[in-house]
Amino acid sequence: MAKLLKYGFIGLLLFTGAGLSAQNVSFTASAPEVVRVGEQFRLNYVVNANPSSFNAPEITDFYVLSGPNQSTSRSIQIVNGRRTSSVTITYSYYLQATGAGKFTIPAAKTVVDNKEYNSNTVAIEVIAGEKPAGSEKPSTSATQQPDDIDNSDELFVRILTNRKTIYRGEYIIANIKLYTRLSITGFGESKMPDFAGFWNQDIESPTQLNLVRENVNGRIFNTAVVKKVILFPQKSGELTIAPFKLETYIRQQTNRPRSPFDDFFGNSYTNVLKPLTSNAVKIRVKDLPDGAPEGYAGAVGDLSVQAEIDKQEAVTNDALTYKIIISGNGNIQLIDAPRINFPPDFETYDPKVQTSVKNGENGQSGRKTYEYLLIPRHAGTFRIPQVTLSYFEPKSGQYKTSATTEYNIAISKGDEEETVSVIGGRSKEDLKIIGSDILFIKDNNFKLFRIGQGFFGSALFFFLYAGIFILFLLVLLIRRKQIQRQQNVELVKNQRASKEARRRLKQAAAHLKKNESEAFYEAVLKTLTGYLVDKLNIPMADLSKDSARTGLQKYNVKTELIEEYLNLADTCEMARYSPTAAGGGMEEIYSRSIRIISELKQNLR
Repeated sequence: MAKLLKYGFIGLLLFTGAGLSAQNVSFTASAPEVVRVGEQFRLNYVVNANPSSFNAPEITDFYVLSGPNQSTSRSIQIVNGRRTSSVTITYSYYLQATGAGKFTIPAAKTVVDNKEYNSNTVAIEVIAGEKPAGSEKPSTSATQQPDDIDNSDELFVRILTNRKTIYRGEYIIANIKLYTRLSITGFGESKMPDFAGFWNQDIESPTQLNLVRENVNGRIFNTAVVKKVILFPQKSGELTIAPFKLETYIRQQTNRPRSPFDDFFGNSYTNVLKPLTSNAVKIRVKDLPDGAPEGYAGAVGDLSVQAEIDKQEAVTNDALTYKIIISGNGNIQLIDAPRINFPPDFETYDPKVQTSVKNGENGQSGRKTYEYLLIPRHAGTFRIPQVTLSYFEPKSGQYKTSATTEYNIAISKGDEEETVSVIGGRSKEDLKIIGSDILFIKDNNFKLFRIGQGFFGSALFFFLYAGIFILFLLVLLIRRKQIQRQQNVELVKNQRASKEARRRLKQAAAHLKKNESEAFYEAVLKTLTGYLVDKLNIPMADLSKDSARTGLQKYNVKTELIEEYLNLADTCEMARYSPTAAGGGMEEIYSRSIRIISELKQNLR
């Protein structure tokens, strides 16, 4: 049993080793790109296999504090009964920078399965000593708050372009980059530039920001690319890329007195919102030079065109597939379908367009395919001529032309060849049939009328036509009068005064039944004032005792009735806030309001 376990364990090791040796071996070196003089950092060599030996390079430009320190990690996966395993060996060195300059650590060597592998070299820039970000102690002034601290030189964003002067249609790469020497705890809203004047496409980048150390004017910043965009200018002149805006939250130490809720040994911190705005970038776009070939349609880059056809021999009415493929590096997605002079005896359809491009640091590369369906209608030998693509090459500053192969197509007569003649057209919609002026004889039952005896042109036809016209005029006149009456605001308000007064009195009666005194007096007051405002056409803001008395006197209303109206309005106004101040009960007030409105109605006709 012990032997069986021993051999089984050996077999497991052999199986694991075989799985490791079968995979692709990678051997990489990594270290910070920028460090300060005197700063300690780590140099790692990572191999994804079990090496039989490891030979480190001679490190002369840095002081070796320790190393190599070896660490191993293993993983085993079983998916659908299939077992896979992997191993990673890391050799670490702890180094210290001793002098400023740019240095390169040579490649290391390792042997896996009797095969030697070399790592990459590592370039490290060492800058003169500086205080690390955040090492300055904050002011102890009790009046200073975190928002008062200016961190504009410690945290900012920039828009960087690979070129500032380009041709119209030539690409540029815009990198939106974050620079920080502070502790960022999160991000808020962001606003991308609108890239006015450019056609833009995003370049695929990691969803999470990857901070990399970088030397910026002798200072070390942690930098991350927020967005990469490829831009194609669509017009000449000076174009401006608008600023990029980003909200960031940074961790800052506060100066308030300590509280029991702060960390026992630590300091108190807060997250502070810092809105960032990048620079605007101006791009000078040159117009394309003169001398463009005939048929040039704006293609820019390093391009080529080729044609493919699925068969060069067919029978009539048998479909053919003809493809035009534009490939290379340039503004591929903006290129339109080329003009092709297909034989007039071919029925053609609009092309099916397929685009496969990749946006990267070197521009937009890939292909655009136009697939045409062709149906020959007659037998014979036909020629599909060359298709040319003219493009401007920014590298040479010249126009160039690429051409496809010419195809000769042999079409033999099929069993069901069409006998109608076809005039050459560019698409199915353009086909025309000769002889369409000859109509077929109708063989179904139909009714004939003698000229002048049908409904059209008869006396009844003209009578109905005139009647409809007169009816239209009447409707038009009535509608115009209605519109004019509606536009007369004074007339409309005067006509609706009685109706509104009855509606408000109904509301007052409802409040009276429920013994809601305040709402009752308010409804009666609205009835009295609203009726007078509508009848006399006085704005509510200008209604007063004097204006009401003057307006009623113009209609020769009795003085006693005017004074009774004003007294009743005053009574309701006071009763809204002090019901006991009203003389008489609510029933009496309600009866008086109905009588006064009725008498005013007789005088204000």
